[in-house]
Amino acid sequence: MRSVGVAPRSEPGPWRGPGPHHWRLVLAVLAALTALALVAAPARAHANLVRASPSPGTAVDPAPLVVYAEFSEAIDLGYSSLEVLDADGQPVTTGPTEADPTSDAAMLVPVDALTDGTYVVVWRTLSVIDGHVIRGSFAFGVGEPVAADVAVAVASIESSPAASVSRWLLFVGVAVLIGGPLQVAVQRRGAAPARRRIVERRTALLLLGGGLLALAGQIGLLGTQILVLGGDSLLAGFGDVFGAGQWGALWIGRTAALTVALVLADQASSSSSGERRGVVALGGVALTGVVMAVTISLGSHAAALREVGPALAADLIHLLAVGAWVGGLPVLLLVAWEARTAASEGSAAAEMTEVAARFSAVATVTVGLIVVTGAYSAWLQILEPARLWSTAYGVLLLVKLALVAPLLALGGVNLGWTRPRLAAAGAAGARARTALRTLVGAEIVLAVSVLLVVGFLTEREPARQVSGDVPLAVEGVGASGDTRVQVRVVPGRPGPNTLEVEVVSADGGRAGDADVELQLRYLDTDLGTTVERPVRTADGGFAVETDAFALAGMWQVLAIVREPGAFDARVPVRLNIGSPTAIGVAEVDATVAVRFWGLALAGMGFVLALATLARQGWATRVRQAGTGAGFAAIVLGAGLLIIGPPQGVSVSAVNPIPPDDVSISAGREIYEAECVSCHGPAGRGDGPLAATLDPPPLDLVIHVPLHPDDALFGFVFNGIEGTGMPAFGERYGELDTWHIINFIQTLPEAARS
Repeated sequence: MRSVGVAPRSEPGPWRGPGPHHWRLVLAVLAALTALALVAAPARAHANLVRASPSPGTAVDPAPLVVYAEFSEAIDLGYSSLEVLDADGQPVTTGPTEADPTSDAAMLVPVDALTDGTYVVVWRTLSVIDGHVIRGSFAFGVGEPVAADVAVAVASIESSPAASVSRWLLFVGVAVLIGGPLQVAVQRRGAAPARRRIVERRTALLLLGGGLLALAGQIGLLGTQILVLGGDSLLAGFGDVFGAGQWGALWIGRTAALTVALVLADQASSSSSGERRGVVALGGVALTGVVMAVTISLGSHAAALREVGPALAADLIHLLAVGAWVGGLPVLLLVAWEARTAASEGSAAAEMTEVAARFSAVATVTVGLIVVTGAYSAWLQILEPARLWSTAYGVLLLVKLALVAPLLALGGVNLGWTRPRLAAAGAAGARARTALRTLVGAEIVLAVSVLLVVGFLTEREPARQVSGDVPLAVEGVGASGDTRVQVRVVPGRPGPNTLEVEVVSADGGRAGDADVELQLRYLDTDLGTTVERPVRTADGGFAVETDAFALAGMWQVLAIVREPGAFDARVPVRLNIGSPTAIGVAEVDATVAVRFWGLALAGMGFVLALATLARQGWATRVRQAGTGAGFAAIVLGAGLLIIGPPQGVSVSAVNPIPPDDVSISAGREIYEAECVSCHGPAGRGDGPLAATLDPPPLDLVIHVPLHPDDALFGFVFNGIEGTGMPAFGERYGELDTWHIINFIQTLPEAARS
């Protein structure tokens, strides 16, 4: 290659591609990366346990017919499993793990007639979204509390340095493939033909390098995925890697796009291909880079948030904006070096001023999009500020932000200090042009470092899904009028607990002479327990042991406070007592997420409109289109923020209709008229039409106890997609739907009697 910065220079000859020794070096590097991937520990994430039946740590009676588990992401049942073991470690399952027809994120397994004792459920999941694997276990008791010495494995997340480095190489390569051609298109307008061809051909060489980095990343990711699926058998892992979930399809699509990009970059690097053909080839490289970015987003953490539609859009916009900015930096540096050979100092100053203005125009938009979409995506994956410093994902995000801050600062210095001085005459202008090259080089180093952190970040479980430490206590406070009740559950984990209750009366003192009755209700079912009136202490506080009904899940304590000379106060207090394997898994509120997306969309529109209102650096048509699109995004975002998403039927988490004889009788009439033909009179899925349906109707005796009230409501009201279960909501409405649910919840008990 020609040396850079030597004048005078002639136009370079045709580039013939790397010689044989270069290809041997490339292949050696790729082989080393592949070997690194094959010996490294596999990466595991992210379909974590969020709910199970029986609930982890609880004691149930009677024994369950099946064990059910629901996870935070869609799972591939071919590589996911549930195994139930007794106290001696012997399996008690009577069949293979089955998919839950109502959810692609849940599975169940039938079990033998379980005797009293402790049982351990060992689970393994493969995420359909990103192909990661996670394992864990939990215990439950039948007829007695869980044994104190039982060993369970909290879901463990392991990370492979090879997978993280491979993702880093892929990110860097894709950024170059996107940003390089874009920056050439921005900078070629008005440039001298000879200098323009030089920059284009050298950018094509840069694109070849970026493509090879991406290829190395692809090979590394393939190696780690083979280990994840094959374990000790690499052959088995290689056979499974392209059939598990969508990982294989995305990898193949990304590799195909990358192959096209390398061919086009090679064409663009050859001077014999002609200027027009080279420009077309560069445009094709940018398009393949966009396709690769799409495949990355489809396998990202954002893709797992199916209930939040904008999550994937935000992730893709963020990735494309990063590529347009970071991938354009090397081209800016290349153009800055080429400007050193301008015919005169005046022409060098004019050329660099125009180059910096055009890059700044693009960078202003892309950086604004990065900040807005990055903030939105970070909120979706964190949800709670405490998870920033209490999870590996959050800590890595803080490290990323610590690197992004100086990166943005350097960009600000170039925009506010260096760029205005580029046109200065004499030594001042020369110093500014030198400073520009130096600062752009520093930006490239920081940007590559940020992408390295992102490579490790994507191999960690999102902070919103991470199970927190088991708390020492769970506290809740409720109030009604001037009466306040504080409940503290110790130790605040599944199993026997102590309820410490304190009542504060209307005058602000402790209600030592109040008469208090506690009623507890498990909110995931209709299980209710009334605690006998406890012996009061002089200071208005008391404690109740809960050995008879081990707490787990979401409970409501209703304190009925009776004080002399005052009306009775009914004070509800809700407490979430999670399982040891899924403590504090945060849930995304889809409605709030859509409103926040409206805010983000308006922010992106504001950035685009404000940046394109400036004339410098933009072609007229591009500036007008950008300003119009920006204002349209502002209007659309404001509409989403104010109006919110379309509202469906509001469903209470708990059935609001008491399951009395009147409601059950009404539900029975509807069931006999609409449901018996498929589910049968006893709900066992054996109605006269059952044999004609694929999949067959659910056995309600087994499935009804597995789901909370609101889920059952959704099945009846909206139907179940992919099955013969129709929607009854429009025909019967909410009230009758709850009557149906009250009736079908009697079927399991009727089957046992």
